Amino acid sequence: MKKVLLTLAALTAVSIANAQQTYNYFDPADCDADGWLWFDTQEKLEKYCGFENEGKKVILLSAVWENSNGDFEEPTLDGNLKGYNAEGKQGEEGSWTGAISLSPNDGKLSYGGDNPIGGGIMLQLPDIAEYSLALSTENDLICLGLYGSEGIVPINDCSVIQIYTKMGWINTALAKVSQFKWNDIQNVTNKTNSFKLPTAKGKSVTSAMRNNSKYPLLVQGIRLFTYTQTEYPAGGASVGEIGMEDSNAPVEFFNMQGVKVSGDEPGLYIRRQGSKVEKVIIK
Repeated sequence: MKKVLLTLAALTAVSIANAQQTYNYFDPADCDADGWLWFDTQEKLEKYCGFENEGKKVILLSAVWENSNGDFEEPTLDGNLKGYNAEGKQGEEGSWTGAISLSPNDGKLSYGGDNPIGGGIMLQLPDIAEYSLALSTENDLICLGLYGSEGIVPINDCSVIQIYTKMGWINTALAKVSQFKWNDIQNVTNKTNSFKLPTAKGKSVTSAMRNNSKYPLLVQGIRLFTYTQTEYPAGGASVGEIGMEDSNAPVEFFNMQGVKVSGDEPGLYIRRQGSKVEKVIIK
């Protein structure tokens, strides 16, 4: 029995050693206990979202068709926008608040085609471990295009991973509901060439998504973990009361996965007080 226990202990030690550390791509102080960043305040939206060359973590993509005014419609940021619940009711029980609203496709096809042209978002990451999105729409079908590439590249250099649409028996929607948590996007695979987002530690990756419906698509939350820790932008909701001295700000602890914890147990933690963030060891 002792030998069996020692063997199990050795296997456990190997498993722990092989496990790769991951980090929340967003400031844990802005996220919930499960690591989700919800766009429920204007401060968080403006802190993390912006167009290319603005240095934001979530890059906004304009639609690639011209509207009646000759404009390429841009995504909008609204921390008070009410999303749709599972029954398709806007702002009612079960709905989420705040969103990046992605402009629709040109409206000629209700559920899009093989070349999504609506607004979108793009992420340029040092690597990727886990990636999920919280989406809602006034329609009961969620249709979009997912793209990706190894390395940091522009949207036009990304390859198709999957196109979700509803065109007879040809293709299928991502979800036949008005509200959907799209989990483990890093595992979505192209059915023709088996391409998916690279998930190796230290391998940079670009991921993009475009709306493929005549209805606006609301991105209301994002959960994203990387193997490489990144810096968190200053400002926004993660900063405590405006003007508060760091020394007087409440102290918060997060584990290395970005989940808020009490910090009472011995271990390695991220300690945040006001705008100061540091790693600490509690013995």
